Amino acid sequence: MAPGLRAQVANPGALGVDFDDKTRSPANMASTYVPLDSWVYAAIYRLEALGYVQTAFAGVRPWTRMECARLLAEADERTANADPRSEAAALYHSLAREFTPELQRLDGAANVGFQVESIYSQALGISGQPLTDGYHFAQTLINNFGRPYGEGANVYAGTALRGVAGPLAVYFRGEYQQSGFVPSPSAAAQAAIAKADSTPAASAGPASNLSRFRLIDAYAAWTFKNNQISFGKQSVWWGPGLGDAMQFSDNAESIPMLRYDRVSPFKLPGFLGVIGPMRVGFFIGRLAGQQFVHLPNGTSPGQPGVSLANQPYIHGMKLSVRPTPNLEIGFSRSVIFGGPGFPVTWASFWRSIFSGGSPTYTFSDPGDSRQAFDISYRVPGLRDWLTFYCDSFADDEVFPPAFPTHSAWGPGVYLPKLPHLHKMDFRAEGAITPSRLFPGFFYYNIHYLDGYTNDRELMGSWIGRQGSGFQLQSTYWFSGRSTLQVGYRSLWVDHSFLQGGWLKDYSVGTNIRLTENFSMQALGQYEQWRFPLLTTNRVRNMTTSIQLSYTPHRSAP
Repeated sequence: MAPGLRAQVANPGALGVDFDDKTRSPANMASTYVPLDSWVYAAIYRLEALGYVQTAFAGVRPWTRMECARLLAEADERTANADPRSEAAALYHSLAREFTPELQRLDGAANVGFQVESIYSQALGISGQPLTDGYHFAQTLINNFGRPYGEGANVYAGTALRGVAGPLAVYFRGEYQQSGFVPSPSAAAQAAIAKADSTPAASAGPASNLSRFRLIDAYAAWTFKNNQISFGKQSVWWGPGLGDAMQFSDNAESIPMLRYDRVSPFKLPGFLGVIGPMRVGFFIGRLAGQQFVHLPNGTSPGQPGVSLANQPYIHGMKLSVRPTPNLEIGFSRSVIFGGPGFPVTWASFWRSIFSGGSPTYTFSDPGDSRQAFDISYRVPGLRDWLTFYCDSFADDEVFPPAFPTHSAWGPGVYLPKLPHLHKMDFRAEGAITPSRLFPGFFYYNIHYLDGYTNDRELMGSWIGRQGSGFQLQSTYWFSGRSTLQVGYRSLWVDHSFLQGGWLKDYSVGTNIRLTENFSMQALGQYEQWRFPLLTTNRVRNMTTSIQLSYTPHRSAP
């Protein structure tokens, strides 16, 4: 970073730059989103939990690169006064290195550029049978953009590119995917699945034994006054946790969508400003891989393993507010609508937005709606030691906290440092889906029989339709960019749904910056599971993975 810029970027409007020139105003500069699997989020979350960032919205991801630069400018004065050897200073230094171009643009540089973000290759091996169907059972690998995987060798190789020109931005990330094989469930298991889903035959689970090219994210965006409209294939994460989100996560393949996002927070005018900074977003997209739709006349168009010709649509909206720097509250809603037998018109679209439910089972049904509420709070007296958060989720109920026994819950705690071990953090996240109307109620719908899935993968929590469980993770930060993480995950499914079952896994992973241009990610995971409908025996598998990434040189700050 240029001398003096560290202090200046906190207030770019005071640098003598003529921001009447709209092309040089940061509010009108487009930027691409930081990928959901980037190390950046964990680093900024930790910086926030330590008290150095005040207006990050953890429950709304992804963030744009310009927004990340704004958060760094916000943290500038606090880290400037910190011990240069402190964890906060290390985090700031690594993040400032990553966002040098955007910090310079806050300082008045032109928003023009093209960047090869990364070129990467991952080899992943699984010895033993993995689980892949999170809609009916569970998943060995979660929050992985719906990548196919199976027993044996799995290979992913891709590249990510981004470019900006004033108010315009483009992003492309695509990869070649080759997956191992997963056997199909037995005839008895398929019959039980069909009965649980009310389908004429069992819906096929996620595909395996594939060799294909796939887009992860690819979109174009236009920005004006901190509002960004983007179109293309995009990922969304709505929830305060790093390992789980009830409404939207990156567990499934990204969705082609038209999206509006208030990329930086704003305040309402007048006395309404007491609510604090807020962010809002909306998208509408189209699902893939839905195999069955139940019509009011009793028919179920579709067949197992074959997507319907007319796939349903989905839209979502979220509002997040920060009444205080230590409290974040979020409200979100999603609706699946359209598809076979449910024509998409302006009337059906508006009905899906404003109707809370359908009193009768008719062709004018407003769609399959889901609501979520999340909260995150830095605990008084332990502000830079403990953050509590909770995600909640309800199907067809208007507000989850008003129906606690009808809602799914995902509480969590985060300790950004441990006593006498300030380089180590700890995170615990849980999830529970209570019994509700019938087994497997959550994420299911009587019209859209493949439920809350895209390309046969759950779009929400890995906990599934009738599960409970938790994740424990502890990370040792060698630097702001290099980490070592150990984790434990446990899931159990109630026996009332497809005879139930359980899963446990232990993992060790690392993300190491090898040189200025190269980084390495490695993972080892040992898992045990037993789902009686799939096998009467306990199954064990071992997953090992190594990924090498190349990122072109960026100037050091």
